[in-house]
Amino acid sequence: MSDSTQIVVDFANLSDITLIIINVSRVVFVIVNIWLFYSFLTAKNRPIWFQIIAFAGTWATINCLRDFIMPIAPNHYWVGYILSLLLLIPLSLVFKETLHAKLFVFFMVSSFSQAYFSIFCSLEILALKNMVGWLLLAGLLLELACIPLIRKYIRPHIKNILDVLDQQHRVFSFFPMLSFALVAFYAGQTTYSLFTCIPLVLFTLMMGFSYYLIAVSIDQTKYNQQLELTSRTDSLTSLYNRRHMETRIQEEHEQYQRTGMEFALISIDVDLFKVINDRYGHACGDFLLQSVAEDIRKSVRQSDTVARWGGDEFLLLLPGTNAKIAMELAERISKTVEKHRYVYENNTLAVTVTIGVAVIKSGDAADGIIKNADTGMYQGKRVGRNRVVFFDNLDAGVTL
Repeated sequence: MSDSTQIVVDFANLSDITLIIINVSRVVFVIVNIWLFYSFLTAKNRPIWFQIIAFAGTWATINCLRDFIMPIAPNHYWVGYILSLLLLIPLSLVFKETLHAKLFVFFMVSSFSQAYFSIFCSLEILALKNMVGWLLLAGLLLELACIPLIRKYIRPHIKNILDVLDQQHRVFSFFPMLSFALVAFYAGQTTYSLFTCIPLVLFTLMMGFSYYLIAVSIDQTKYNQQLELTSRTDSLTSLYNRRHMETRIQEEHEQYQRTGMEFALISIDVDLFKVINDRYGHACGDFLLQSVAEDIRKSVRQSDTVARWGGDEFLLLLPGTNAKIAMELAERISKTVEKHRYVYENNTLAVTVTIGVAVIKSGDAADGIIKNADTGMYQGKRVGRNRVVFFDNLDAGVTL
């Protein structure tokens, strides 16, 4: 392309009306950026005046530094890009997210906003052969008008990206930093032509498509994880279901065969549950199962696995647990449920549980220890309910 297709703008000799329009455009630009920050990040519980001072003070500082540096700077665009990094200060003071999340949002928002600013600036210069400001201002006002749509349709996906960023892959926060640097390179050109404008437009589209692919990938991953969790979870009690418990017992049994580290199973059954269902209705029965499940969940260790085994029966897997510890936990659960008064509508229910305990022994199969725990529980039912039975004591005729 020949030099005649390139336009050089003397920003030092713009008309007064153009300077006014550009300054208004800068105000709109700052409003757009701050609104987007609030769209993607969560504000701390700070007074509104503190948040206003944080952003307004930083913006005033940026303007003062720009007026001081601009006359001696070789490129006024790059001055603006560098000074905009000061907005990281109010971001760190106002928002709750981690540093990586704040960096990600800042450079993502800044990359798109600066690219959008530069594209409209270039289009205006190429179309009008000079910098007037009206097209730039119209473009920024259009961006401002689009923010409600961004909050509705794009914010949930960005939130998902930030969740993943906080948990893992923090190095990904460098991606928007590189985008910001590349946008600054294109925007910092002192001559304007289609050769500089078209790559900037294409790069902006490529950034948007990249974030779209990332969001779709994360959404699909979360959906698959939710499906997997649903397939392993009991819908009524939110405990693990029988399928997951069978898998965990098999894993623990294989570890026992490799290392000899024992484990225990506790089988828990709600006494006279059918009577409660018949007397108060199935809704009350469901409430009772949920409440007892919560009491059991609160009683176990983080390493233990609790599942609804079926109907009104629960099964607990206790890794690295001997008979003494398992029996103490079973007794504690029994007393917790017995002391609890479960209130459903106008009815106060006092219930008990019968518990069977079994500890893995040499030669036991995975399904064998399940049967042992069930045997202990059913023996407790036969001799009067509301008790804890250790399977190894059955031969000796001992129950608790």
